[in-house]
Amino acid sequence: MEKKLERIFQAYHYVGGYELFFKTGAFTEYLFDKYEAEKPEWYGQALEVLKLIREAGSAEPEEYGRIAGELEKIRDEVEGQMRGVVELRDNLSVCEYVLRRLCEPDPAAPADDAKEASSIISLIFRSNDSVAVREGVKAAIASLPLRIAKSRFFDIVEGALESQLGRTEKDIDDIVSNIEGFGGLKVSEGVAGGDADASEIVDTVFGSDFAETSAEELTKLYGRCGEATVRTAVRIDAFSDIGLMINAALLELAASVHIGKGRGEVFTNASVTTFINNLLDAFESGDRKTFEDGMLYEGIDESELEKLEEVRLKIPGYEDSFLQMAEADSPDLYRDAQRCVALISDSIFAALSESDPGKTVDRDMIMQKAKELKYKLTQSFASGSKLLQRARMAGILSKLPLFLNNSDEVKDYIRNSLESCRDEREKAAAIREFKAFFSDM
Repeated sequence: MEKKLERIFQAYHYVGGYELFFKTGAFTEYLFDKYEAEKPEWYGQALEVLKLIREAGSAEPEEYGRIAGELEKIRDEVEGQMRGVVELRDNLSVCEYVLRRLCEPDPAAPADDAKEASSIISLIFRSNDSVAVREGVKAAIASLPLRIAKSRFFDIVEGALESQLGRTEKDIDDIVSNIEGFGGLKVSEGVAGGDADASEIVDTVFGSDFAETSAEELTKLYGRCGEATVRTAVRIDAFSDIGLMINAALLELAASVHIGKGRGEVFTNASVTTFINNLLDAFESGDRKTFEDGMLYEGIDESELEKLEEVRLKIPGYEDSFLQMAEADSPDLYRDAQRCVALISDSIFAALSESDPGKTVDRDMIMQKAKELKYKLTQSFASGSKLLQRARMAGILSKLPLFLNNSDEVKDYIRNSLESCRDEREKAAAIREFKAFFSDM
């Protein structure tokens, strides 16, 4: 193996140490402080990951494969759990859309549509930052009364699929899956999210027109929905952080066997080793004072961590040449190089080995996928109230690439949304929701 390739493995090794230190530190303090007594379903998984990380720090090289395999098994479990919880979150988002509007009190007077439209437009375009403007437009689509023909809606969805022309079958399947999720179509899978109360809320909202439901009952249901949304967000954060911890440990294991004199040593950075040992000692002893007094960070050299951060920022520029050199060297080296690149990607659960992406997407495939998706969406629209139907459509449209091409189209959409809505309660709730988005920014 040439020296340059070895140095890049060393750099990935450093990055693993950096990520392990910060991701593990932040999460475990939170985990220990907030959930030690409650011990939710992910608590045991997090603790098992920490124990495997410490074991790796003193293991012999021949043990790396077993430890990596155990970490990957937990990673697969967490990924499956997270998918279920994300689907549940999407369903709850649709429920909140419906319940927020049903719980809105009758306004004292009809809205001044022109005035409200002008205010909304001003909020969206007050920034020169194109990203901020785009997010504002998406917030308007997600919250304002949706008054768009179904034919136009299906054209927009089909356009999103057409953007995948020439890409892989996996890419278009991912888009379809996202659309189904944003529209709350994955009810049965969402129930697997492990929160019985949240699942009951979804079943209730998706299966009722609320014609006989009292205002008091609606208010209680809306409150439960908000609490379930918070619980679901906590679980998603927890699963994400566990995935990040596992990725950092797997990165260390994959890179450590290729780093010259220190070959076979995991966590060679002294500050990282010190931290992991402090951390597990605190967990096993149950010494809360260690967390409260910041004793976990005793013996840690901040200048070391600054050097690791410098390396982390430079790594992305080496990925292509790194993979090319590794592929030219040997299959085993290329496999570990691929793992290193995947493990520091933005995707927490990126595939760790090459998989068949399927056929290249052509127009016939797009039309077939669009036909199947349209059927699913049409079926879902037929089984719920008009408000639920609009909630599904708004959830999907707000997550797809923008279908409004310029500022004039955005302004026309906003004005038409308010002027076409005859339900003053729905309109008031929508305006309140949109303005809350900007007040939280």
